[in-house]
Amino acid sequence: MTFANILNIVKEDVTEAELDAAVILARFEKGHLSLLLVEAAEPPPVGVNLEFVSAPWQAENQKNRSRLLDRVQDLEATLARKGISNDVECAYTEIVRIDNVVGEQAQLSDVAVIGNDILADPVIRDAVLDGLLFHAHVPVIVNPTAADKWEENTVLIAWTDAPAASAAVKASVPLLKRARSVRAVMVDSSDSEREVTAKLQSYLSHHGIDIIVDCVGRNGLTVAEALDAHADLMQSDLLVMGAYGHSRLRERIFGGVTRSMLERRKRPIFISA
Repeated sequence: MTFANILNIVKEDVTEAELDAAVILARFEKGHLSLLLVEAAEPPPVGVNLEFVSAPWQAENQKNRSRLLDRVQDLEATLARKGISNDVECAYTEIVRIDNVVGEQAQLSDVAVIGNDILADPVIRDAVLDGLLFHAHVPVIVNPTAADKWEENTVLIAWTDAPAASAAVKASVPLLKRARSVRAVMVDSSDSEREVTAKLQSYLSHHGIDIIVDCVGRNGLTVAEALDAHADLMQSDLLVMGAYGHSRLRERIFGGVTRSMLERRKRPIFISA
């Protein structure tokens, strides 16, 4: 069981290190790497009757498209030299459409990858994650450049009784099966949440995966800080977690565990919704 079709979302200025991280994962999975270059276009100016589009805007728009298509060719040449199965496409569209475009591109992907070039732009980051997690329902690996290896590593599952946590566990089984050790951590868990850990252990045991479950308190920390602290203590190489534990609207306004972990990103994160 592998991720045979990997979609990597990048920006125009993606670094060689980000590309190498995606290539390493594709080689490890013996999969096909699809690269999608995403850039936000300026919305067209309009007149009083919504009929006028300025000639300067059209010229700038065409200039940007031509530059991005040249960049696509550069990326195709780079990936060809690396000797992996690949394709490269470009999505140059207004920010309000990026989630839809990304969602359409990701529909037949097994996993998506986003690196620091996307994560550093919160507006594009949220649109891309929205398209991947909630339009295409594809799991996402965040910050792959922080990974030393994808097997014989230590994986920590951020476990709750929420459906997103179960989805993340099921989607991450290919990685869990190749890990050296797998642990799950519950932060400030209730009695009812602790009861579902037996189901988690049973589910993973049928995949040949043994886990240890830890229950920790926050001790004055936020949930994200407590997760990070436990991951540091366990020397975890990868964190598996469900996305957006609260409503998406509330999450975007007030932040939350998912957003905090994306901003901290001390290690690769595998997230699903």
